[in-house]
Amino acid sequence: MNDNYLTDEDRNNIAWKQYSNYKEGAIVNIPDKGKMGYVSKVVNNKETGEQAYIVTDKKLPKNPTSEDLASVGNVTVLYRGSTAPSAGNIVNPWNNDFSDVRKDWLDNDAAIAKQIATNNFTGPTPQLISAAETLNEQMALYKNAYFDIYGHSLGSMNGQYAVSASNYPERIRSAYLYQGPNIYGLLSDKQKKQADKLRERIFNYVDMKDYVPIGYDLKGIGIIIPVDSKEDVGLVDRHMWGGYDYDDHGNLRVPQGKMIGIRTAQTKIFIQGQLNTLDILAKKLKTSGGGLSASEEAYLDSQRVLAVVNGVYQLVEQAIQDLSVEYKKEIGEIEKLWEETLAAARDVGAHLEENEILSALMSGGCTKETLVVQPIAELESTFAEIAAIGADFVSLVNQIKSSVAQQLATDKELAEQVGIL
Repeated sequence: MNDNYLTDEDRNNIAWKQYSNYKEGAIVNIPDKGKMGYVSKVVNNKETGEQAYIVTDKKLPKNPTSEDLASVGNVTVLYRGSTAPSAGNIVNPWNNDFSDVRKDWLDNDAAIAKQIATNNFTGPTPQLISAAETLNEQMALYKNAYFDIYGHSLGSMNGQYAVSASNYPERIRSAYLYQGPNIYGLLSDKQKKQADKLRERIFNYVDMKDYVPIGYDLKGIGIIIPVDSKEDVGLVDRHMWGGYDYDDHGNLRVPQGKMIGIRTAQTKIFIQGQLNTLDILAKKLKTSGGGLSASEEAYLDSQRVLAVVNGVYQLVEQAIQDLSVEYKKEIGEIEKLWEETLAAARDVGAHLEENEILSALMSGGCTKETLVVQPIAELESTFAEIAAIGADFVSLVNQIKSSVAQQLATDKELAEQVGIL
């Protein structure tokens, strides 16, 4: 699945998969996007209550060789939230007995909440520790893979702790965490430094109207994203993303000015991910040919440029979408101002004719031309210029793609080598 096309809503759909009932080898599909990968491992730790799915980008045999493991380029870890007390509930797909409920709610949720509420931090619970062990084991197993971590509620706390305690932070591509308490205070000094270093790879979404995510009046892990959530939502539904609101492009509604920082960080991740993929390709080409030919070097260089341009365009496209919303809002406010001005003048000059009211407004410099037509024309001109920047990026991307396609068309051997990825 191409990460370039994942929206906020797509990522929410990925996070929901932690509550599915998968078996090893199952295909994980994302609505409207297709296949995300294959479940390589189902984690169900009876000692700590930790439950998670490990999803690889390639289907592996039952007894994978070291070569099979080395071929995996991306792994997604889905940490599941707390098991609901009622069997058969959507958040209890494994239908565990009450011991799992007790481990989640009493041994972890309540214990962590007490530390946060009293500001008396005594350290991680057993499930947080086992979650970190799971991530480290998988990162050691898939030595060439970059990792994306998802978690909700207790799963968010597991994810927060796991990335902070990872032995391989350089291979953590991103973490998307939802509706979990802030566990920054539970970390050791070393783990806090690592969490701070990874900040722009961790997206910590919080609907503050939910009763679960507590402790965010203090420093947190990752970019803390306060969700601009819906009002009329029940407590349980709100905790299960019920307050999240998306626009027509799948963008989550967050407070004004917050989204550009999020998209900038995500664009960096996207570009680095593309460059990582090209590094893997370069290694394969070197292995197959003993070194890189001039055409292979040219191909890799063009792809690196394309990765950066694609990433920047993605950021520009998001900015244009955000500006489009603001543009429409601004036009509405301009038109509303004129109507309110006209209504106030009519009230004050109720004894006057309409043309006399308009003439009085004109003498004060208030006309529809100056208050509506001209400001809207200026907005349209500015927005058109910004949209043109996006069009220029599209043109540049298409030119590079065309150049690469021509190169592959004339170099059949290179095309075959690239095609093996």
